[in-house]
Amino acid sequence: MLSRDFKQAGSGLHQFSTAIGPVSLTWTPQGICRLEIGPVPGRTRPVPAPIKEIVRRVKSHLAGVPDAMLDIPVDFLKGSEFSRVVWGELRKVKPGKVITYGKLAAKAGRPGAARAVGRIMGANPVPVIVPCHRCVGADGSMTGFSTEGGIFLKKKLLFLEGYEPNAEYKEGIAHLRRRDPVMRRLIRDVGPYQALPDKPAPPFETLVTAIIHQQLAVKAGRTIAGRVRNLTGGPRYPSPEEMMALADETLRSAGLSAQKVGYVKDLAARVADGRLKLVSLKHLDDEAVIAELTKVRGIGVWSAHMHLIFHLGRLDVLPVGDLGIQIACGKFYDLGKYATPAQITELGHKWEPYCSMAAWYLWQGLDAGGV
Repeated sequence: MLSRDFKQAGSGLHQFSTAIGPVSLTWTPQGICRLEIGPVPGRTRPVPAPIKEIVRRVKSHLAGVPDAMLDIPVDFLKGSEFSRVVWGELRKVKPGKVITYGKLAAKAGRPGAARAVGRIMGANPVPVIVPCHRCVGADGSMTGFSTEGGIFLKKKLLFLEGYEPNAEYKEGIAHLRRRDPVMRRLIRDVGPYQALPDKPAPPFETLVTAIIHQQLAVKAGRTIAGRVRNLTGGPRYPSPEEMMALADETLRSAGLSAQKVGYVKDLAARVADGRLKLVSLKHLDDEAVIAELTKVRGIGVWSAHMHLIFHLGRLDVLPVGDLGIQIACGKFYDLGKYATPAQITELGHKWEPYCSMAAWYLWQGLDAGGV
């Protein structure tokens, strides 16, 4: 039915809003030839009936109501014959499921052509309708995603379809949704839990970040952290030895207070001389980790909490002293400008044993609101 209707639809471009941001569709009489996430230049044409129906379905899918969209005609224009076969096989992968590049290559008739399939995914002109986000690495890892938003968007698209490979995260998300309507809304808006990166930074880096962010809003902390990284001209912070060698004035010029300069240098010295063995912390329980870390000048319970959440991946940590959490709880739970530690502790009873996850969603929700 849709294929027949497209013969009368002509060609055009239409942009519209969705739960994940603006999306644009371009079509020809043969079908959808381009889908882009994010605004694009071009004049929106009057929308014929079949396009209105596709827009409705795309919006519904991106709001968390999965739609396989197999009946939506696609015009691949100049795609190679092998590309068309790969995209056709990929469309058969149901929402909420994934396939590896290697298995997709085999289904398309060319076993061993995983790299070629990867390049074809990168050239996919109609993501979402042709679901390249459902293609993963041989070990299940999230590989590159060429659409604006990158891997974060890829994970969110899979999350909206119900895919969550981490069993603990899946249970935690279900628990928070079940127990707290505010969390339910934040999870819907933010997407998958990603406190622990796919490739975690070294523990020293995580602790330096925690020191920098002490008593700062998220955006201010990120700005200063970027300046400190830039001191060595690379993506990483100075090493412990490099940090000790930097002049105090240099670190101050990056935005660190005099106190925080002392803190990062004390941390660097303890790591360099072996008094603090960071790689051993993963074997300790939460309280023992806090006890070890708080021996460092300037690392208190808050910084230890950040390390537990963002480096060690512990799931039941509630940083009641965090300024962002206090503001977020005040905002989202109507508790005034700042929620008190006691109020946050009370809220935390319904989040246990996934308080870290609740805290992360609060931070993300606050950041999205521009605070």
